[in-house]
Amino acid sequence: GQELIWSSLRDVWSHTGADWKEPSWGTTIGAACAVFKSEQGARKTSTEKLWCILATEAVHLVWKLRCERVIQRDGAEFARQEVVNRFYSTLESRLNLDRRTAARARGKKALKPQEVDQIWRPILECSDNLPPKWVVDNGVLVGIKRGR
Repeated sequence: GQELIWSSLRDVWSHTGADWKEPSWGTTIGAACAVFKSEQGARKTSTEKLWCILATEAVHLVWKLRCERVIQRDGAEFARQEVVNRFYSTLESRLNLDRRTAARARGKKALKPQEVDQIWRPILECSDNLPPKWVVDNGVLVGIKRGR
């Protein structure tokens, strides 16, 4: 399942247009330290935040699936489609968490709706057709782009 999760991560990341960082335990655990820059040399903080989210969610899913496979399934492998579905479900759950957090933003450290928009928009399905307040409007359904 690990290779399939890395492959799915690469597919999602391809929508950002940013350089691909080959995932390993080091690059995923240190995901918060990844630096992405524009051609002019300016840091792309939204891209850095998205990488941090995607990489850490992916590595956490690898760990969860391994534990589940070893403990609950007596070593039985997961079907490929189940791994892919769980990967996208994990990302959509995280997106919804960020949206709910921004909708109730309080304090200086809270996520702001425009930050959530900047972070997630590159990988959202139909991102060009989203209404202006899609982040805080729970009536707007959004999903993660699949494939390349």
